[in-house]
Amino acid sequence: MKRNNFIYSLLGLILAPQFCFAYFCPTNFNQINNGDTIDQVKQLCGNPDLEVTKDAVPNVPQEWTYFISQTVSMGNLEPAQGTLKTSVSFDQSGKAINISVNGVGVGSSLICGGNIQLGDTEEAIKNACGKPAFINKQQEQPAPGTQTPTSKMTELTYHSNPPTVLMFKDGLLTGKK
Repeated sequence: MKRNNFIYSLLGLILAPQFCFAYFCPTNFNQINNGDTIDQVKQLCGNPDLEVTKDAVPNVPQEWTYFISQTVSMGNLEPAQGTLKTSVSFDQSGKAINISVNGVGVGSSLICGGNIQLGDTEEAIKNACGKPAFINKQQEQPAPGTQTPTSKMTELTYHSNPPTVLMFKDGLLTGKK
């Protein structure tokens, strides 16, 4: 029975940060919560060292296309330089759901030099393969006569040790980096 309690306690310590909805200010021990406004956080934590606000780009399904340089045989003794078309499709959450190398679907590949695989994030694919030659995004279709509302993303950076970045969507705290 004691062993089970230990295992449950250990799992709780490991999983708790992933489900945390309250944080301590990076500058003091004041508590801030998801959903707090930027002004509330500034009042509790003080002014940040850096504040950046930008329009949020809606994350929609998309496909990235790369042309990877390859040496190919042309039948004679002289090798020729060509490319291999590689495509990675992402779902709405930004996870790779399809990898295609020269038209053949694969679960993973070393084509970019580093390993890429299904389930990788856009950032992981970009780190391995670099900037894609083409990005094809699905267009969100707003209802007729309406415009798609633009969300604002704000990051407050506090140069604490370690530096902390608090993230806000439309002025409300959503998490930290």
